[in-house]
Amino acid sequence: MSGENWRKVFPCGDRSGWYVPIGTDQAQTAPLVLLLAGDYSEPLLTEVQTLLQPALAQQKLPPFWLAGLEPVEWDRDYSPWYDEDTAAGRVFAGEADQYGERLMTALLPQLRRHTASTGEVYGLGYSLGGLAALYFHSRYAWAGCGSCSGSFWYPGWLDYLAEHLPGGKVYLSLGGKEKNTRHPLMCHIEEDTAAVKKLLAPHAQVTFVHEPGGHSHQIAQRLSHALAWLLA
Repeated sequence: MSGENWRKVFPCGDRSGWYVPIGTDQAQTAPLVLLLAGDYSEPLLTEVQTLLQPALAQQKLPPFWLAGLEPVEWDRDYSPWYDEDTAAGRVFAGEADQYGERLMTALLPQLRRHTASTGEVYGLGYSLGGLAALYFHSRYAWAGCGSCSGSFWYPGWLDYLAEHLPGGKVYLSLGGKEKNTRHPLMCHIEEDTAAVKKLLAPHAQVTFVHEPGGHSHQIAQRLSHALAWLLA
């Protein structure tokens, strides 16, 4: 699968929106999954579909739509408020609200028109996109979200989440080696992710899965594991 055979593009403000059918015979109730994986999104599409094909063929998963907006600037579009990482020389512009507004008012309505789906909405993100997936779920009350290697080290995140706890289904995963970084913000990611699970547990159906490797190991596999858990 490649090119226009699977990719539909339409304008959503100053960005392009795309959607991809995963599986066959999309029903009117097929779930809508919004992918938040930045410039990794396009190469991940085919990988995720290939990984999930056996479960789809055995009807262990329903067909679903995978959709997103691009281009994306990770530190701008996935950061919920302004902050700076002086150790890495990064500036987080804090424009997730603007990006989320495009998802909800531009992409999602067009997606429903193009697919005729009335299905539940899920967010699926990786790294800062994983943080954004849970942030948007807390704001828009989606059916659930998957946060793979989510950047829960983000300053102020745990305080925010404690005041904005969502329900639904939440899948959290983290590479076993991610905690070994010497970065002063990210070295406590294991504790931060565990704290997120603890906060969510009384309100949502939540799981926390440890994956092998570091932050960039087997991204497609991690996303496919999240989707399988969310949609099964």
